[in-house]
Formats: sequence, structure tokens, C-alpha cells
Amino acid sequence: MSEDVAAFRERAARFLAGRLERRAPREDAAWGEGDDRISLFEEIDPEAERRTLDAARRWQRELFDAGFGWIYGPAELGGAGLTAEHESAFRTLLAGFEPPDLRPLTVGLDIVAPAVLAHGGDELKRRILPRLHRGELMACQLFSEPEAGSDLAAVRTAARRDGDEWVLHGHKVWTSGGHLADIGLALVRTDPGAPKHAGLTMFLVDMRDPGVRVEPIRQMTGGASFNEVFLDGARVPDRDRVGGPGEGWRVALTTLLGERSSLGGEGGGPLPAGFVPRLRQLVAVLPEAGDPVVRRDAERALMSVDAMRLTAERYGEQRRTGADGGLNGVEGSVAKLLLVRALADTERLLTGLLGRGLVADDGSWGRFCWSEFVLGIPAFSIAGGTDDVQRNIVAERGLRLPKGAS
Repeated sequence: MSEDVAAFRERAARFLAGRLERRAPREDAAWGEGDDRISLFEEIDPEAERRTLDAARRWQRELFDAGFGWIYGPAELGGAGLTAEHESAFRTLLAGFEPPDLRPLTVGLDIVAPAVLAHGGDELKRRILPRLHRGELMACQLFSEPEAGSDLAAVRTAARRDGDEWVLHGHKVWTSGGHLADIGLALVRTDPGAPKHAGLTMFLVDMRDPGVRVEPIRQMTGGASFNEVFLDGARVPDRDRVGGPGEGWRVALTTLLGERSSLGGEGGGPLPAGFVPRLRQLVAVLPEAGDPVVRRDAERALMSVDAMRLTAERYGEQRRTGADGGLNGVEGSVAKLLLVRALADTERLLTGLLGRGLVADDGSWGRFCWSEFVLGIPAFSIAGGTDDVQRNIVAERGLRLPKGAS
């Protein structure tokens, strides 16, 4: 019998109160005190990046062991076997506390795990899903390639079968967290003679395999959280295949739904903790905010962030309950487009508000720090599929417009 929501909420409240500090109103934080850094990617300091990952693993393990790490997951696979209502109650309670940053585990929890659950064999699900949801495995996504661009079905990385294993050769790019990941979800071509969408297969690759080489890509933010991944004879047991041979495109669609939802903002998405209060505080303390154009841009940016989060939360709820969102499964694309708009509106606001202070550090607290945030914004017009790809999805699948109409 499923645990009563009220009893669950009481148990969850005790668990959180015993482990976390309550969230202080960030609007009340003293301006000019403490570290003023704010960024979209935690990648500048490799040691800090590793500490963030370790903290995420520990916290996810605590959640899982207490029954809060996979609330709506099947009990036979390590989940709590509860409902979307229980998940929603936990999220609401968690918002009142200061938990460790779980963004390093996002790919595994929101993208890889749903694909394995939907398409993996029984043995693979039993072996992988509890470890992903317990934070024992960090995952990355091996999709993009230098010559495929936004046409994901044009990937050229190839796999040939060798007994009970597959041997992979190819080159992946823009792999977030590949340098830290334990496993990678790889879309590869197993049948070069088949139509491009039909000749693909999905595998879980051991990122420590001798045939896997990860090279960092230095970003204009100064960090290197993205990577190139070279597969040169990497061997993958057939038991680590996700879905059947030739079913890779179907599996990829499942992962893309999760990626767009996570990018779109459910649970905070890619935005750093305290982003909205920090932005409000910036507008409140700077004299430039008296300009009516800046005030207009501030309200526009904050409304865009709210629209993004509400859409992503609604979509996340639909995914957990299996409800039809009414837009033929394109809500993830809508949420992702709203993220891009929110970031563009924020960039416009910061440019008008900070001016030269955004590009030249004069030592003032809370000004130049936004430069790193702004430099990370362009990545989200590409991540999860370019804006044009998302608009085509919405037009053709959601609005039923003919191809090319968008």
C-alpha cells in the first residue's frame, strides 16, 4: 500500500530538518559581503568542480537510502514506488532548505535513467538504475559529433559486433562532464546500409575503457566542462545495449525529452541557486536601475524566468504521471525555448544595467562577476538541440504545421 501523502510529508520534513540548513531569504543578504561569483557552469576550478560532484554524490546517496532519491521509481528497481504527488510534496519541502548542488548528476538522473527505464533490458535496469539514482554513477551523453551538427541522425561513430561485445570507433564533441563521468550514453551507427534513422543503436559506454579518450574544450568562460571524446576501439558488452539494434533513434527521442525538460528549468534547471533574488537585489541597489528602460527589462527578465520554470514543472509532472500535455509531446522543446528567452532577456538587462562594468573589472562588488554568467549564455542556444530545431519540433509536432512552414 502506498504511503499516505501527509505521513510522507511529515517523514520528509523530519529528514530534511535533520540534515540541511533552512534557506535564508536571499533578498536579506548583505550586499557586498562574501563571494560575489555567479555562473552558469561550475568549471573554473577543477578541485572545486570535483568537490561539488562529491557533495552531490553523498547527498544523492542519503536521499536514496532514505527513500527520497527516486520517489516515483518502481520498488523492484530500488525506487520508493510512490506517486507524482509524493514527488511534488518533497520538492515543495526541499525548496525551504539549502541542499547540495545536484547539477553534476543531472544527465544521469534526468536523461540516462529514463532512457534505460523505458528501453533497457531487465538485467540492465536492475544493474544500472539503482546506482544512477544512488549517485554511484555519474553519466554523460555521447551524442553530438563534429560533422553531424544539429542533425543527430547523421552521426558517423560506428560499432561492429564482435561476439558478445561491440567495438566502437568515432568522435563525439560537446560532451558535458565527460572528464568526470563513469558511463556515457552513446548513439552510434551499427547498420551503415540502413536509412540513417534506422541504422542507429544506443549503448552505455564505460568512460574508463582503454579505448575512450577525453580531451577538454576550453570555453570563453575560462573553464572546460565540455569535452571531445574519441572512441578508438572502445569495447561495450552487448548487455550494455539500451534498446534493440537499430532502435537507437527511438531511445534518443526519450533522452531528448528529458534533456529539454532539465534544461528548461524544472528544479531550477541550469540556473545557479539564488539567481532570481540576486538579480532582484542587483536591480534594487544600483542607481542605474532608476532608468525606466532598465526597469522594463528587469521585469521582462524575471517574468521570462517564471514562465520557463512553470512550464518545465508542468512538463515534469506530466512525464512522471504519463499525462497527455495536449501539445503532442513538445512541452520540453517549449520549456527549452523559454530558457533561451529568459537568458537573452537577462543578458539584455545586465548589459543595460552594468554597462562597461560587465567587461572591465573596476573592483566593485557584484558587477564584473556577472561577466562569467553572460559568457555562458550562448551555450544554451545549442544544448539539447538548436533553437531552430526546437521551433521546427513545436511547429510540426505540436501545431501540426506542414514541414517548412516554421
